[in-house]
Amino acid sequence: MQRAQGKVLRRVSAQQPGEFQLTLADEALVVVHAGATTRLQWPSVAALERIGDLLLIHLNTCDVLTVPLACVEPDADAWLARLETLSGHHVTIGAVPPPEPDAADQARPWRDLFSNLAAGVGLLLVRAKATARLKVSPAQLVWLLLFDLLLIAFGNWLLVGTDSEFNRYGMASAMFWVPLLLLTAWASARAADDDRKMLPGAVALVAVGIVGTCIQYAAILGFPLLGEGFAMASAYLYWGFVAWLVIASIVALARAQQLLPEQRMGAVLAVLGLLIAPQWLFKDNSSLWIPHYDETAAAAESDAAQARYAAVTHEAILYTQPALLDDALAAIAPGRLGVPELFVLSVGGHANQDVFLREVRAVDTLFRERFDAEGRSLVLVNNPATVNTLPIASVTALARSLKVFGQRMNADEDVLVVFLTSHGSEEHRFDLSLWPYRFDELTPEVLRHQLDAAGIRYRALIVSACYSGGFVPALADPNTLVMTASRADRNSHGCSHSADWTFFGRALFNEALRDTYAFDTAFTQASAAVAVREAAEGYDPSEPQIALGEAVAPVLTAIERRLQVNAMGQGQMAETVLPASRVAAR
Repeated sequence: MQRAQGKVLRRVSAQQPGEFQLTLADEALVVVHAGATTRLQWPSVAALERIGDLLLIHLNTCDVLTVPLACVEPDADAWLARLETLSGHHVTIGAVPPPEPDAADQARPWRDLFSNLAAGVGLLLVRAKATARLKVSPAQLVWLLLFDLLLIAFGNWLLVGTDSEFNRYGMASAMFWVPLLLLTAWASARAADDDRKMLPGAVALVAVGIVGTCIQYAAILGFPLLGEGFAMASAYLYWGFVAWLVIASIVALARAQQLLPEQRMGAVLAVLGLLIAPQWLFKDNSSLWIPHYDETAAAAESDAAQARYAAVTHEAILYTQPALLDDALAAIAPGRLGVPELFVLSVGGHANQDVFLREVRAVDTLFRERFDAEGRSLVLVNNPATVNTLPIASVTALARSLKVFGQRMNADEDVLVVFLTSHGSEEHRFDLSLWPYRFDELTPEVLRHQLDAAGIRYRALIVSACYSGGFVPALADPNTLVMTASRADRNSHGCSHSADWTFFGRALFNEALRDTYAFDTAFTQASAAVAVREAAEGYDPSEPQIALGEAVAPVLTAIERRLQVNAMGQGQMAETVLPASRVAAR
C-alpha cells in the first residue's frame, strides 16, 4: 500500500498548479490560482482521499487538488466535515477501499442473492446508487455463478424444446466466461493497486451479466412472435443491446470497485480485452440441451440414405442414363423460322438437397407454360430420386445438350436460357455432385467454352449459387445476358433441403417472371425482393449481379413482345368465350 500511495503522490505532485486559494462555498468549490477564479460544482468531485497529512480531492476530469492539512489547522476536522457534507463523499484513508464483506451475509444467502439481482438491474440501467444494494462476499459470488448457470440451462431448454436431453459437453461453453470474469475483476483491481477490489468487481459483473442474459433469452424467444416485419429491427435492437451491456459492465465494474477517475481506464481495458474479446473470438456455442436422439427416426433416416445410395449405384443406371439423355435430346423441337423464341436448359447440380430438384422442375414448367417453350426445354438434374427418369447433370451431359440446342436453334433470332442452381465455391466452381460418382468441375471458363463450341449465339445465363457473381466476367459479352444470385464474394441464401425455392429463385422465377416477360425488369424486382427478405431474416446481403449485352437486348425484347401479343390474344379469346359459357350455364 505504501508503494501505491507513493505512486499517487508522485503523480499528483506533478499535476499540482502551485499556490492556490480554496473556498468551500455552498454551491461550488472555488479555486483561485494566479488571479483566475474557477468554480467547480460539487458533482464534479469524484472522491476524497487522505494520505498522511495530505488531502487529495479527485475530480471527474481526472485532475487532483492536493491540500496540505496543515493549511486548514487548527479547524481541520471541522473543515473536512463541511467538505464531506458539501461534496457527498467521505474522506478515505489511503486508497479508496472496497465494501467489506458482512459477516451476517452468511446467514441470509437468499435475501442477499435477490438484493444482488436487484442491484444488477440498477447497474444495467447505469444508476449511480445501484452499488449500494450489492452484497459482497465469496459466498454470494458462488451463489450468483450457480444462478447464472441455472439460468443458461433453463434458457437453452426453452430454445431447444421439451423433447431434449442434457448435453454435458455444453458445460465448457456455459462456464467459459467465469474465469474471464474473475480475470477481468482482478486486472481492474491490480490497475488500482488494491487486490481487495477484485471481489466487489466480480460480484457486480455477474449481477449485470445475469440480468443481460435474462433480457437476451426473452428477446430471442419473443421476437419471432412479433412477425417477420419486426425481424430486421430486431437485429439492430440486439446489437444495440449488446453494446449497451458492454458499457454498463464497464460502469458497474468502476463503481463497484470505487475506482478514482484516473483508474477507470483499467476497467475499460479489462472488460474489453479480457471479458468481451475472448468471448467474441470463442466460436463454441454448444447448448446445455440438445434434441432427444430418436433411434427410430435415426434408423429411418439411415435406411433412407441407404436407399438413396442404392438407387444411384444400381448397375441398371449405367445403361438407363445414356438412353434418358438421348431420348430427351431427341425430343427437342427445332426453332420456327421467323419466330423468335426461347430454348431452355435447367441444371440442378447438388444431389443431396431436394430444393435444387424442385427448383429446376418449377422453372422448366414456368418456361413451357408461360414463355412458349413447350418442346424446347430440357432438365438435367442430380438427385437419387430421378436417376431412372431424368438425365443427370454432368459436364459431359451439359456439353452434349448444348451441342444439340445449337443445332435446333435459329442462331439469328432464338435465345438459349441456361438456368444453373446448386452450391458454389469461393473459387467460382459450380457444384455438380452425385455421390459416389466424381464429375468434372464446372467453371465459368468451361461453360463459356461449351457455349462457343455449340455455336449458340444469343444466351441468357442465370446462375443461382453462392459466389456466383464470379461467373459474370467470363460469360458476359454483347450477345449474352448474365444474371447471378450473389456477388462474387458473397453467399446466396435459401438452399435448405426442405425448401421449394432458394431466395433468388423464388424472387426471380416464382414472382417477378410471372408478372413480366422482360428479364432485366424481373431481375430488378427480384433483387429488391431478395434484399428485403435477407434483411428481415438477418442474412448478409447477397447483392445479385446482372450484365446485359447490347446485342442480345433487342432479341430478348422481340421475344418479350411476341409473348405479350400471345398473352393478349389469349385474353381476348377468353373474354369472347366467357359470355357464351355464362349463357349456357343459365
